[in-house]
Amino acid sequence: MTQPTSVNMTFDTSLVDVSQLDPQTPILNQGEISQTTPKPSQATITGQAFQSSTPVQHIPTQEAYDQWAHVYDTDGNMLQSIDDSELNDLLPSLLGRVCSSHDNTNMALNLLDLGCGTGRNTSKLLSYSWPSSRNNARINIIGLDFSKGMLDVAAHKLTSMTRDAEKVILRLEEADCFPTVHNPSTSPKPNVANLPPIDGLISTLVLEHIPLRDFFATLAALVTKGGFALVTNMHNEMGNMSQAGFVNAEGVKVRGDSYVYSVEETIDEARRAGFEVVNVKERSVEENDMRNGVVGERGWKWVGIRVWYGVILKKTA
Repeated sequence: MTQPTSVNMTFDTSLVDVSQLDPQTPILNQGEISQTTPKPSQATITGQAFQSSTPVQHIPTQEAYDQWAHVYDTDGNMLQSIDDSELNDLLPSLLGRVCSSHDNTNMALNLLDLGCGTGRNTSKLLSYSWPSSRNNARINIIGLDFSKGMLDVAAHKLTSMTRDAEKVILRLEEADCFPTVHNPSTSPKPNVANLPPIDGLISTLVLEHIPLRDFFATLAALVTKGGFALVTNMHNEMGNMSQAGFVNAEGVKVRGDSYVYSVEETIDEARRAGFEVVNVKERSVEENDMRNGVVGERGWKWVGIRVWYGVILKKTA
């Protein structure tokens, strides 16, 4: 993979490889950077202390993504590439189910990209080929994120995709997407004016940064009964070895909060929140991923390791 030319380049496709760090400097675990104490399987990185020749700065996730925004789409992130590849099948599957669940084809559909970032997957919603039966129905696409830097990139990228759209309406909003993380007594629904019940929700590579209960409490508050959600995340096999981060202009490794979840933990919490599991897929890196250009050369070190999973859920309660 070609190294990014920007001074704010990521390291190891935006993941810290723990095995390359030297002993003696502590790795901050999730209990130290979050008010929520996770179970051992949810810890960021466990084990003895390590030391890196590059200084490391732990900052709030929102601040990290604000700094990361201008290179996020171009830094060669392997997990994003896998996510893009898998969404070629999963996203049409989700949207097909959303359309099929609405007998009234003249009724507007409300879709939400929760933690939309730079609009990487919001753009896929905008470019989706909707069935001709829905030609008279409005499609409302909403992107929510807490990072102004990310949303600025998304607005610049997505505006041109909506100029000629008569039926597809885009709305981007800056919001605290998971309010109960910092205030357990508040409503889990983001405080956004005129936010409608959601028929189809996607949240891709977001769960890693949020406690499970808070994540699914928000999904349950947003998705209407009978609606669907698509959630993708870093697999725990990868999460137990690496952590998201990037190197800033001063040569400092910047990291936000990161949790590691198994597929089973994710499914269990989704069910507790009132969702039925429709589909589950896990993905490892294969040699053909590099040969066919799905991911860059850095993917070779992950061959045989499950790095990604995705689930489609239906709100039943």
